[in-house]
Order: sequence, then structure tokens, then C-alpha cells
Amino acid sequence: MNDSFPRVVLDTVVFIQALLGGRGHAAGCIQRLKAGRFVLLMSDETIAELQDVPFRPKLRAKYPFITDEAVVAFTEEIESLSVRIPRPPPVLELPRDRKDEPLINLAVAGQADFIVTWNERHLTYLMKRDTPEGEIFCARFPTIAIVTPPAFLTTLDRLPLP
Repeated sequence: MNDSFPRVVLDTVVFIQALLGGRGHAAGCIQRLKAGRFVLLMSDETIAELQDVPFRPKLRAKYPFITDEAVVAFTEEIESLSVRIPRPPPVLELPRDRKDEPLINLAVAGQADFIVTWNERHLTYLMKRDTPEGEIFCARFPTIAIVTPPAFLTTLDRLPLP
């Protein structure tokens, strides 16, 4: 992987959507990852979540066509394509949803350019300065953009190849 490419943290939901559907914006993110268009950052915690979520009974009941073998192959491929930062230190508390703190911690430790998520309620709001958390996030981490998969793909596709 080339470090002149954007450094990116993908929220687990992006991975899960790509695994389940194989089309759309989430799949587009994974396609560009496989093409080497960005550097994916993962931590022990984000990898553990990626390995756990597809095996949750509620998800498996809704999507019985996803096999154990497909999940294992997908997660192993994602891991092989990522740069691992095992245990990023905590940098910011998110009272709305503490489960999203590992993404922020990873992004800061890995000097990410983007966090890609669909999570408007708990993450993308940090890009606005209309909440105390958003004001703090923008002031402390001005180089990290929290964007949706469509916005990320649009930005990524406009970047020149190094």
C-alpha cells in the first residue's frame, strides 16, 4: 500500500453492507480498497467487531445466504488489506455513543484523512460545530473528515493517482 493515498477508517456497517449486498456505495468502498486507492486503518477493536457482527444471530437470521466461509474469507481479506494499529489510545469521549470512540481513536492514531460511515446520529454530526462535541472535534482534529460512503467515493474518485 502507498502512504501517499488517503488514510481511511471504515465503520463496520460499511463492511457489513458490502458483504451482504456486494453492490452500492459500501461495495464501491471495498472495490477501491482492493484497487489500492486508499490505506485502510484497522485496530484490534475494529477487527474484533468486523469478525463478530456478521455472526450475530439476528443478522444471520435476516441474511441466511451469508455462509460462515464467506464471512471468514471476507474478514481475512479485509485484514490483509489493512494497516493495523493494535490499540490506539483514547482521545475523545462521545457521550451519544461510546461504541464509536474506537473509530475516532483509530483515526487520530493512524492520521486518517477520513472516517467513512452512515452513522449521522452518532458520528457525522461531529463535522458540525452546532454541538459541544462537534466544536471540540473540529478544533482538535481539523484534518479528519467524517463522511458518508457516497461522499467518500466522490472525493476519492476526484483525487489524482500518485
